[in-house]
Amino acid sequence: MAEAEVSNEEKSVVVCPVNYKQAANEMDGVGKNESMLKELLNVENCNQYPTMLKNCTQVHVGPKIEIHSENPNASCLKSEDKERNEMFDNCCQKMKNKYMTYFSYMRSFFWEGKRNDFPLKDYFVELTVEKTDLFGNKSGGKISLNEIFAIQQDGHQTILVTGDPGYGKSTLCKKIAYDWASTDYLRHFELTFLVILRELGDKSVTDVLLDNIHELTDKNWKLQDKKLNVLVILDGLDEIVEKSKITKFIREESFAISRTMTILVTSRPQAAEDIREDMKMRISIKGFSLEYQEKYIQLMFRKDERKSNELISELTKNDFYRETAECPLMLHMLCCLHRNGEMVELETMADLYIRIFTLITERYVRKTNQKGKFKRGKYFVGENLLMKLIRLIQYGNCVTSQDLVCLFPNEYEHNFITGLDILTLDSFSEYNNIIRYSFVHRTFEEFLSALSRYIGHTKFSYHIPNMELLFLMGLYKDEPLPKKFLRYVDKQIFIPEFMLRAHKQIKLKRNWEKFCSHSIVVFHYWKLLIYYQELFNLYEFKELYLYFYETKGTRRDYKESFSNNWSHTNNFKIYLVLSLEGMFSDNLYDIRESASRIIDFLQVMNVINVAIHFVGVRYLSGDYFDRFTNVKYNMNSSDIQKLLNISEEEKLVALESFDGEDVRNSCILSLEQYETLRDHILFQSASKQNLKCAIM
Repeated sequence: MAEAEVSNEEKSVVVCPVNYKQAANEMDGVGKNESMLKELLNVENCNQYPTMLKNCTQVHVGPKIEIHSENPNASCLKSEDKERNEMFDNCCQKMKNKYMTYFSYMRSFFWEGKRNDFPLKDYFVELTVEKTDLFGNKSGGKISLNEIFAIQQDGHQTILVTGDPGYGKSTLCKKIAYDWASTDYLRHFELTFLVILRELGDKSVTDVLLDNIHELTDKNWKLQDKKLNVLVILDGLDEIVEKSKITKFIREESFAISRTMTILVTSRPQAAEDIREDMKMRISIKGFSLEYQEKYIQLMFRKDERKSNELISELTKNDFYRETAECPLMLHMLCCLHRNGEMVELETMADLYIRIFTLITERYVRKTNQKGKFKRGKYFVGENLLMKLIRLIQYGNCVTSQDLVCLFPNEYEHNFITGLDILTLDSFSEYNNIIRYSFVHRTFEEFLSALSRYIGHTKFSYHIPNMELLFLMGLYKDEPLPKKFLRYVDKQIFIPEFMLRAHKQIKLKRNWEKFCSHSIVVFHYWKLLIYYQELFNLYEFKELYLYFYETKGTRRDYKESFSNNWSHTNNFKIYLVLSLEGMFSDNLYDIRESASRIIDFLQVMNVINVAIHFVGVRYLSGDYFDRFTNVKYNMNSSDIQKLLNISEEEKLVALESFDGEDVRNSCILSLEQYETLRDHILFQSASKQNLKCAIM
């Protein structure tokens, strides 16, 4: 054995070598036979060298054996821990590099290629999100990303983010992952995973997380090997069929991975019902306000202030653009079109959507390298396939996976419809494994429906939504409005705002005049009379309908509104519709107070030479009103008087209306009030059509 230094003040101690092999064989009985140990230690040559000790307070005579005991695995474990930590740090860095690379740009909805992408850090506008309760109703104020993740707590935190299609849920997820990789406010998360749920396939969420780890390291390293604070982002609950996978991960699997985890799930509101109770925080993404629209546009055109101001101005004066731009996806499209100088060429809403669908379909053809595969319609490629799709919806059906298979048996046609990215998963029925789809934005469906009617694929139905009518007007453009269109709008009632929008879509003056001559305008409230003069300057209407509310408006209000905003031609007519806000038993409505206010209104209107008729009532702020069909005298039964708390001395009459479903309603007023209003009350036969008039 080599010489060893005992201390600074001692000389070297020479320890004689020991026959360790023999010692090992005999050591088993050391505890039982001490003499055996002594004999063993005094083997030949054990003390062949003398031992010299100086300045020692304790002297040990005889051979000295020191046995140093150490856990044989300790050094190995330390080495493994070090290797694991290095592996984890390396994995995190690779994950961050991945997020900073793949999520650093927002993709264009219209064009392929990186030159058309937008840097996320430069063009992302933080979305407006609000706290909601279990049922999705607003329960708090606006909250920022920093605030959502500011609370660092032990255990599991679950966050549900809901929003309509195109409102930026996926972009928000990418921004969070990108921020974790590049900023500080998420640094308390040691690892972040973003899982696109529609790409799960047959795997579980846990499988995908482990795949992410194994993709970044060549070792069999497990998440459970470290106590990590993990952020897991699950994007698109509404786009996955087996939602039970997600609930299982939230309730069970996640706890086996880490005791400290934040799970964020995004979904459309309707598809999140199954997991609402599992979520501790619920927030809703709201649309862009005008302020945020301007902010987004300024970011998109930061190098061209003139273009920025042009688009902001267009949104300010164009109601349709402004409302459409509440959806971030649609605002992005408008910015892309304006960037290429195409907005100035778009005269109508229909022009805008023709251009959108042209770009979307051409993008798919380029991406799949299928030029010449699809037939070009009047406006864009694949138009005939989209007409087949929309015809299904017009017949009152939703779009299902089953429908798509039946309508498009050819694989390339099926892939065309699903590959345009205009459909999004709406719901899934576990009973029959059928997926239901909806359009990524409601206006896509409305435009295609209008185009189908214009081309002649579908007939004019009983009810056509306002937006579809506006698209139709733009599609006719330089063509005379056909008889089928005019027959549909004949005697339909529209609000003034809609009429002003319609004027912007109708290019031919004779089309505008024909449309106005077949339509009727209703003013929901006396304050809306500010639109009347603008409308009257565009067309000399002969009549209008005015809603008269039970409790709103005073003599002074009416007098000022009509005197300030009124001009008319001879033989002009105003039709009053009483809007009832309360509901009473047995279809009886006490309108005596309202009748007094109507009489007062007529006295105010004496200064204006117009014919005023009291024609019907609207119940509970519905979309329809019922016309008066009859007057009924002698309504002084004790039951009615008791029900309506009316004195027995007051004589009553009833104005009856018919709702078209064999239900008659009676509006009770005094005989004296009826006599005063008699010449202004207009009755219509119950046998006539259009008793129930839609308010468009």
